[in-house]
Amino acid sequence: MPTDHVWRRTVARAVSSGDAASLPIHFSAAVLTHYLERGAKILRSDSVGRLLQPGKAVIDFGIVEDDAVIHLRFGDLMSIIPESERDHWLDHLVALSASRAYLQMTLQPGACHDDGPLREWEPASGD
Repeated sequence: MPTDHVWRRTVARAVSSGDAASLPIHFSAAVLTHYLERGAKILRSDSVGRLLQPGKAVIDFGIVEDDAVIHLRFGDLMSIIPESERDHWLDHLVALSASRAYLQMTLQPGACHDDGPLREWEPASGD
């Protein structure tokens, strides 16, 4: 599966700077309903949006998956979204493809995680 060049540049910049704040984090677009019910407005183009709330910071986000998923930078989640609202956002977190066993290993280093028998791996050809 080829890597999009803009995604590659985004990750390369995060790696070279040692700062992962620019990496996107994905949420169900339903996360925005909460704000619309409270009088916010959302303006959008085909693939980006802007959440406008009276007296609050503007939140810019990307739109993907036929409008079902939005994403913003991790750093924006931490700096623009008030701490009191972060649980709401995390309730709408969209998990991208990831190895559950690997994530558990990073959360509990040294713990035993049975994920099947060990075997040699032969990467699929591609790219």
